[in-house]
Amino acid sequence: MHSVRNERGIALAVAIFALVVIGALVAGSFFFGMQEQRVGRNSIRLQQAFAAAEEGATLKVAGWNTVVYNNMAIGDTLPFSGTVAANGGWYRGSVRRLNNALYLVRSEGFSRDSTSRQQVGMLVRLRPLEISVKAALETQGELKLGGSSDIDGHDTHPAGWACGAYAADRAGVRIKDSTLISTAGCSGFSCVDGVPKIDQDPTIDDSTLTTFGDVPWVDLIGLANKVIGPGTYKAEPSLTGTQCNLTDPKNWGSPLSPAGPCGNYFPVVYATGDITVNGVQGQGILLVDGNLSVQGGFEFYGPVIVRGALSTAGTGGHFNGGVIAANVDLDQSSVLGDAIVSFSSCAIARAVNGAASGAKLKERSWVNLN
Repeated sequence: MHSVRNERGIALAVAIFALVVIGALVAGSFFFGMQEQRVGRNSIRLQQAFAAAEEGATLKVAGWNTVVYNNMAIGDTLPFSGTVAANGGWYRGSVRRLNNALYLVRSEGFSRDSTSRQQVGMLVRLRPLEISVKAALETQGELKLGGSSDIDGHDTHPAGWACGAYAADRAGVRIKDSTLISTAGCSGFSCVDGVPKIDQDPTIDDSTLTTFGDVPWVDLIGLANKVIGPGTYKAEPSLTGTQCNLTDPKNWGSPLSPAGPCGNYFPVVYATGDITVNGVQGQGILLVDGNLSVQGGFEFYGPVIVRGALSTAGTGGHFNGGVIAANVDLDQSSVLGDAIVSFSSCAIARAVNGAASGAKLKERSWVNLN
């Protein structure tokens, strides 16, 4: 005869066990949900930090300060910092010059609450313009020489400038057709010197004089960091406190005071039309999409490219570097009065290097430094 077990209370045990299992499942769900939320928040913070680091490096290259960075000594490091408006993150970093042409931009980005950090490095190379000057004065149109003007293709160094070795001498004048030259008080081209004095080159055309290396005229004017309209200008350095005022449209550097606050400022100046300059000094690269008239004592150091007519009078202008006048509608380039046009490899090199922009390397330019 079978005995009957007493199973009273088993339902309570089963219910308690079920509650424990359900509670564990609910707790596990909450735990994994919170973990996933934390991982998501951490991922967002990491993305904010990485975006901040990348933006810091990109903005530094896009807004390359030629006055500051192009004149750094090799091995020097300069800090920078900023915030990211899009996600509230922020960044800090440094620019270190590795050699004459290469820089390392290191950018450290942080999330909005500064709990996440990412770091990137970017290699940046200076991209100078390739401006080849073959004579002190180049033109494809008429050229009138007179007064006490002086055209010299022998290499000269500006006074007080730190220059290297002298370059090979250039022609005094390079022109498409030498019969287009007329003189007044400069018989036998006595006001022209160089090797040779006159270089006749029938291959000269618009593209020859307005395309430099792989940079055509349109791209060249796109590099301008100072754009001026038609008018009359008196160019001279200006300061904001003790610092060079880079926003002044009439501040084209201070070649006559190379140790001054604007001594290392070599802007690319683009005039959109005819301009008249009545003094005083400037340096860099001067691009004129029209006529250039110099009526006062004006000294410029670096390449000057005029797509219209160049004319000087009175005390004239002193151009140290090289002058190119090129345009299919070019009537004449006249150099009268006390004008001086001298070839200077040093002035050209300083202007081109001083105006060089920073560009990241085409391949393997950046790396995640975390």
